[in-house]
Amino acid sequence: MVKLATLLLFSSLTLLASGGGEGVEKDIIERAFNFFVFAGILYYLIAKPIRNFLSDRTNSIENEFKRNEKRLEDSKAQLEKAQEELIEAKRKAGMIVTDAKREAQLSVEKIEASLQNDLAILEKQNSELTELEERKMVQNVVDEVLKEVMKGELGLDSESLSKTLQKKVS
Repeated sequence: MVKLATLLLFSSLTLLASGGGEGVEKDIIERAFNFFVFAGILYYLIAKPIRNFLSDRTNSIENEFKRNEKRLEDSKAQLEKAQEELIEAKRKAGMIVTDAKREAQLSVEKIEASLQNDLAILEKQNSELTELEERKMVQNVVDEVLKEVMKGELGLDSESLSKTLQKKVS
């Protein structure tokens, strides 16, 4: 780049060194040449910073785009993971409900069996108590009949004995 600037500088000196003649035609050429020299110097001074700025801007946009893509991929992965966890949670909830129903059914069956057993025991006790009370009643009737017979109010014949028993039983 320095060689180009030096070449332009030397060539402009040769143009300035030529003199004489009409300045109108050469004035346009010199002005055009000066414009190109100015544009070259301006390009030399500004091109690199502009190129760097645009390159940096391009890189920053590209990096932001990559970060956004990575976030999008991470979000998709998290969504898939959350959906899998949701499916697993629903499956576990179903299993828990099924187990709870099964346990409730088993508890009901146990309680029913226990109640049936208790009921059978109570019925047996009731029948035993009834038998015991009947025996006591029979014993009391027999005792009363014997007391009456012993007092001598009744005779000892079988007919009077059966009448007395009938009175006491009814």
